[in-house]
Amino acid sequence: MLESEIKKLTAAIEALTAKLGDAPTLADPAPAVTPEPAPPTKKNDQNFEVITPEELTRKCLNLSKNGHKDAIKEQLANLGVTRLSQLTGDDFTAFSKWVEGVK
Repeated sequence: MLESEIKKLTAAIEALTAKLGDAPTLADPAPAVTPEPAPPTKKNDQNFEVITPEELTRKCLNLSKNGHKDAIKEQLANLGVTRLSQLTGDDFTAFSKWVEGVK
């Protein structure tokens, strides 16, 4: 019984393979483009360092470990947010500058 089922399935696979052999094939998909990582910091036209959100998070974690947790929370509250991920545009830039100035 099991052997007859295997033979039926084998015949079905062979029939499909024969039909697909005549069908046009799709072009190979284009390889995924991996973007090059940006340099960690760079200077913009206004000559101050631009940092990524990940770098800003790392700097804030270091500041927090060094006793500046409340100051970070206060600065975020002044900008109307509670998390770094909520910072956008000018607020992100302002907060980045503030973080760079904290010692």
